[in-house]
Amino acid sequence: MTTRWNPASLLRVAVPGYRYIFILVIVFCLSFLFIFVNNSTEILVVDNEIIEEPWETHKYVYEEVENSFTIKTEGCTISKLRPFDDSIKKYVKYPTDMKPCLNSNTSLLESNETHIWVLKDNFYFHNISDDGNFSCCYKSFSRPDSVSNINSKSIDDRVQYDECILFTDIIEVLNEFVRVICVYQDIDVFEQYFVFAPKKEFWSDKNFYESDPTEMPLNNTEYNVLIMGIDAVSRMNFHRTMPKTLAYLNRRNAIELLGYNKVGDNTFPNVIPLLMGIREFDLKKTCLPRSRSTFDNCPFVWDWFKEAGFYTALGEDTARLGTFNYFRLGFSGSPTDYYLYTFMHESEKNVGNNKDFNSYLCMGNKFFYRVLLDYIQSLTATLKNNKLFGFFWEVTMSHDYLNYPMVMDDSYESFFRNLESTGYLDQTVVILLSDHGIRWGDIRSTKQGRLEERLPFVFVLLPPSLRESYETATNNLQSNARRLTTPFDLHATLLDLVNMNALVDENVHARTAKMSGSERGISLFLPVPRNRTCATAGIDEHWCTCHTSRKVPLDSAEATDSAQRLIAHVNTLVRGHKQCAQLTLDAVLDAAEVEAGTAEHGELGWREFVLVVRAKPGGAIFESTLRRESAHWAVSGSVSRLNLYGEQSRCVYDYSLKLYCFCG
Repeated sequence: MTTRWNPASLLRVAVPGYRYIFILVIVFCLSFLFIFVNNSTEILVVDNEIIEEPWETHKYVYEEVENSFTIKTEGCTISKLRPFDDSIKKYVKYPTDMKPCLNSNTSLLESNETHIWVLKDNFYFHNISDDGNFSCCYKSFSRPDSVSNINSKSIDDRVQYDECILFTDIIEVLNEFVRVICVYQDIDVFEQYFVFAPKKEFWSDKNFYESDPTEMPLNNTEYNVLIMGIDAVSRMNFHRTMPKTLAYLNRRNAIELLGYNKVGDNTFPNVIPLLMGIREFDLKKTCLPRSRSTFDNCPFVWDWFKEAGFYTALGEDTARLGTFNYFRLGFSGSPTDYYLYTFMHESEKNVGNNKDFNSYLCMGNKFFYRVLLDYIQSLTATLKNNKLFGFFWEVTMSHDYLNYPMVMDDSYESFFRNLESTGYLDQTVVILLSDHGIRWGDIRSTKQGRLEERLPFVFVLLPPSLRESYETATNNLQSNARRLTTPFDLHATLLDLVNMNALVDENVHARTAKMSGSERGISLFLPVPRNRTCATAGIDEHWCTCHTSRKVPLDSAEATDSAQRLIAHVNTLVRGHKQCAQLTLDAVLDAAEVEAGTAEHGELGWREFVLVVRAKPGGAIFESTLRRESAHWAVSGSVSRLNLYGEQSRCVYDYSLKLYCFCG
């Protein structure tokens, strides 16, 4: 019998009590490693818990503002926020209980940009013997052009599969979307979906061009534009949960918008201003005459880029929670050259697994967010000699949980490093952003959590050549990092990127001279006025973060009267739906009077209060801003729901009603 020696066995022979010494050595080495990692990733994690605050590495962010404010201008003051405020620390923990994807280490299939092949080394894990009774079926699928005989509710879900092509070892990929099912002894043993980014012919509304770029219209800009969203991540939570990505962006001199304020409750009312420059309620008179209409006639910004000679792409890592499909109809035609919905719908339906609350986290053996990142990278490689406008949105990992973005940090950092290594970032404007912070959970009951929910993160990463060629525009963008900004401003910024002539110094100066200062959407390449308020920026009072407040006793007449008015207002929202119970006030949980940061409010003779109440039956927790003028109370803007409705609202199908309806 042969004895294998290792350091532990040597220590056993040489030193009594070797176990304790060996453990001490390991602890010392691990401590040194964690300190080293902290220096490089700007965060220290021990036993999956963050235990050290990375203040020094981001000191510049907090020392640029006066005293204890995130931003402080004549028109807006936003209180100082720190990622690891004492009220927040207890909610920050690495998600150790997340389940792995199915077959994450035992997949039967692998792929690259051109082929799919069988991993025969993994036959053992699927009880397959190499006896010739194994084969795989390659089926490409696509979105058919025809919409005849399709129910309007599923018009965006239509799909067409091609004939099966059998293979046993490797197969060349010739399609965009592919499903592969592997069979052993007439039993399906493995299924996976694959998405590729082949070069497509260039289409516009008026002209058709072959894929030869010399045939395409000349671009009026030198730069690709990638918009990459991560759902429900506040600026502070991005700092907490994605420090490696943050550090990379800082090293690339990305510009972070410290005063970016959401303008609506959830994703949809914040994405519509970004992509169209209008409010959600303007859609009816603009392009959605009926609630059950598709978005085909809406004025999306990607149409402007298309006319300028860009390929366009739209992709989210979910179909069921898609921005234009969740309780909506989506598109009857393909809105962009590359449209990922068909692939996500089929893969989510057939191989989606590891469901965690609202989302399937995995497509077979791969996280959906990784599928999206890999797709974007493939698309940039395919179109490296053409211009691309892409709008991409991650939902599955970040939508429901405060800390799940931690899982994505390495992948996002690697993604950007890969784009840098190919030189793609030298010709691309990247806007990495979110729509809002987390909207429910224990953190939302804290003062900082309330502000975070209204202050999503935004980073603008500019190519060095753009900074050098358009100095005035770049300087304005850097100054606007410390101004009150909104999705309307990002829309105006995107329109400038369609035609870079708008950013020539003399044109920037001329446009600045014509500004009134009260525009709702201002390009971030122009100076946003320091006296800008929530009102002039198009932010409703309920979402405005520019105010301070003072506590109001919960048993005071002001608190109880305004709370009763809030419950009465919620009941009017579900009026006409008999399946929804009439709510009554259970308790006032929080009450504060808003102290406006500008003189415009105090002179108008009203007072504003922010109320958090619990209703019964059902225990729904609502938050709203109420205005008191004379002796009358009125709800100002939206009513937020701070806890999850789950199955309570199963009897209604309208998203807005689900927030308020308790099904009896």
